[in-house]
Amino acid sequence: MTYTADKQREYSRAEVANHDNSESLWVIRGNQVFDLTNFHTDHPGGSDMLLQFAGQDITEAMRNSSIHTHEIHAYRVLKDFYIGNVMADDHQNYPEAPGGIDEMDCVPKEEFLDLNKPLFMQMWRSKFTKKFYLQEVHRAHHLPEPAVFFANPFLETFTRTPWYVIPIYWVPIIITLLVLGAKYEPPNVMMVGFMFGIVSWTLTEYSIHRFIFHYDENLPEGTLAQCAHFLLHGVHHYLPMDPLRLVMPPALSTFLGVLILGIMCCVFTPGMIHAVSAGLGTGYVLYDECHYWLHHGTSSNKHLCQLKTYHLRHHYKDFKAGFGITSDFWDNVFGTQFTSSA
Repeated sequence: MTYTADKQREYSRAEVANHDNSESLWVIRGNQVFDLTNFHTDHPGGSDMLLQFAGQDITEAMRNSSIHTHEIHAYRVLKDFYIGNVMADDHQNYPEAPGGIDEMDCVPKEEFLDLNKPLFMQMWRSKFTKKFYLQEVHRAHHLPEPAVFFANPFLETFTRTPWYVIPIYWVPIIITLLVLGAKYEPPNVMMVGFMFGIVSWTLTEYSIHRFIFHYDENLPEGTLAQCAHFLLHGVHHYLPMDPLRLVMPPALSTFLGVLILGIMCCVFTPGMIHAVSAGLGTGYVLYDECHYWLHHGTSSNKHLCQLKTYHLRHHYKDFKAGFGITSDFWDNVFGTQFTSSA
């Protein structure tokens, strides 16, 4: 089978075997060749696991649940990295797939969006049912470059946010809040408010992710609702490794921040408002930077690796659970932790 008509090149197994490192990582699956160089650091099972099979045939390894469980979504992702076929002389016969049908043949035909065209106008002109939309938007895809939202370059700029913009934008605001608050409260009171704000952010993070970003089942029918959902969070599940859409654009985070500040003005006194706001802002910056790392970072630290696996499980296996990003604490409190060991 061939996934992209213009990719008919053939490779020998020896040629593939030469691409056996992080700088050039190719694999064979079912006599087809895939270039995973730009994916191994994003692999939900960790980069090291994928590097073990660099330059090798992974057909049976993907079926071996003792190594790493792979479901149909994994084959859909693999499909995005197809570059050609193994030469006929090097073809290998494989044992029959479980169920008698090759996993690649089970990947549903793409009927959602064309990733080679601007995404927003496709969504705007769509007539998807809610059921179809939610099903398709939670099927992860990968692109070598950031996706294009708008054909207009000016509008496109506002949809892209590099990770470093977040601290550049928010840290001066946080410092200003602390300086202004110090005019009303002594340092010890400011510290208490600041720490309360950081701790409160963990619940805020969980709540926004669960009840706003994943307003899935309650989403109204209709294109307008789907466009809003897609822009707010849907695209992140559709393209989870797009590096320019992993942190919240300042315009959106500022809007949410003003809403939260308005609520706090009804609860806290001057000084304490500043301290708690600064704590919430600090928690948010740490959250957004952590979120970016969970998608693109690597570490030998066991806790960080577990956190990365936990979050990517939300993307690749069960988007209806695992809403905590920096911690699974609130998932355990509210019973939204993953229930399956798969």
